[in-house]
Amino acid sequence: MNQPGDNAVDMMTPPPLPGSEPVVVENPLAALLKAPAQLAGIMARNEGLFRTGLLFMLCALVFHAVFGFAIGLFSGWGIGLMAAVKAPMIAFFALLLCFPSLYVFSSVNGVPLTLSQTFMLGSSCLAMIGLLLIGLAPVAWLFAVSTESLPFMVLLVTAIWFVSLSFSIRFVNKLKTGTLIRRTGGIGVWFVILALVTLQMTTCLRPLLGKPDPARGWFTSEKKFFLSHYGSTLDEPASPAKSGPKR
Repeated sequence: MNQPGDNAVDMMTPPPLPGSEPVVVENPLAALLKAPAQLAGIMARNEGLFRTGLLFMLCALVFHAVFGFAIGLFSGWGIGLMAAVKAPMIAFFALLLCFPSLYVFSSVNGVPLTLSQTFMLGSSCLAMIGLLLIGLAPVAWLFAVSTESLPFMVLLVTAIWFVSLSFSIRFVNKLKTGTLIRRTGGIGVWFVILALVTLQMTTCLRPLLGKPDPARGWFTSEKKFFLSHYGSTLDEPASPAKSGPKR
C-alpha cells in the first residue's frame, strides 16, 4: 500500500524530459553512431571485447574497400578494383603500426587499458572512420566519374578522410561518459600519429587513383615522403587518359 505522502512526492517529481532516456542499441555498429556510452560500458566490463573489436575491424575494412572502389573509378573499373584492395590495406596496416602507441599513450595519460581494450578502442575508431567514408562514398563517386582533374580528386579524398578522422576523435571524446576513459589527451596525440602514418602508408602503397606503371605493377618500390608525393600529385595534368601513369 502507498504510504501517506507518496502521491505528493510523485506529484513533485517532474517527468523525464523527452529524449533524456538512455538510448539502448543492441547492434554494436549502430552504437558507434547512436550510443557510444554503451561501448564505453562494454570496454569497462570487459564483455566480449575481442568479438566486438573483430566485428568493428571487419566492418571497417569492408567500408574502406567500398570507398576505395568509389574513388578508384576515377581511372576506370580496373583501378577501382585495385583501390578497393589497397584502401583497406592502408587502414589495416596503419592501425597495426599504431597499435603499440595507442596502448602506451593511453596508459601514460592515466587510462590503463588492457590489450583487449586497446584492440577494441582502435577497431572502433577505425570503424567510425569507415562509417563516415562509406557515408560520403556517393559524393566521392560522383566526382570520380565526372571530373578529369586529379589534383581536385586528391584534395577531395584527403578532405573526406580528415572529416572522417575528426568524427572518430569526437567519438572518443564521448567515451568519457563511461568509467574507464576519463582523459583523452594521450589518445588525441595518438590520432596525430595515426594521421601521419596513414598518409605515409598511402604513399607507400601508391598509386591509388591513377593507373600504375605497367613495369612496376600495382606497387612501387621508390621511397618517397608523403608531402613530396602529394605535392607532385597536385602538379599532375588534369586528364587521366592523356597524362599516362598517375601517382
